[in-house]
Amino acid sequence: MTTARPNRPRLQRWMLRLMIAILLTGLPGALLPEIAFQKFAWLMGYGKQPITPLVTYLSGNAGFAYVALAIVFWAISQDPTRYQPLVRVCGWIMVIAGPVYLSIDLQCPLPLWWTLMDSLSCLIIGLTLLWACPPVRATDRD
Repeated sequence: MTTARPNRPRLQRWMLRLMIAILLTGLPGALLPEIAFQKFAWLMGYGKQPITPLVTYLSGNAGFAYVALAIVFWAISQDPTRYQPLVRVCGWIMVIAGPVYLSIDLQCPLPLWWTLMDSLSCLIIGLTLLWACPPVRATDRD
């Protein structure tokens, strides 16, 4: 006798909303990339950094991408049961993002507290999203 793993849409909804809150931190970078970059550099302990067109471009684009993803996650979080395949995709993206961000942060190198927060939060949220998904039935794959 096997017990089917239940769907946990409420947990999925909260994990997606937690990601939304994290992703919305990109809004200042999308709107005011130069100022946001300087504040981020200060937060990391690097002091005042030179602003180049490439820095402004990358800061603005990264901020916009974060905000765009937040909007997608918000739409999915409205009905995680209906969008279960996308919840799984979000979960896998976050699981993969954990080691990717770890690699990026170690190459910079960013402060340890940031590196751990960045990589572990993605990994934990992704694993939680996937754990809260019901198993895929053979009929769901057709």
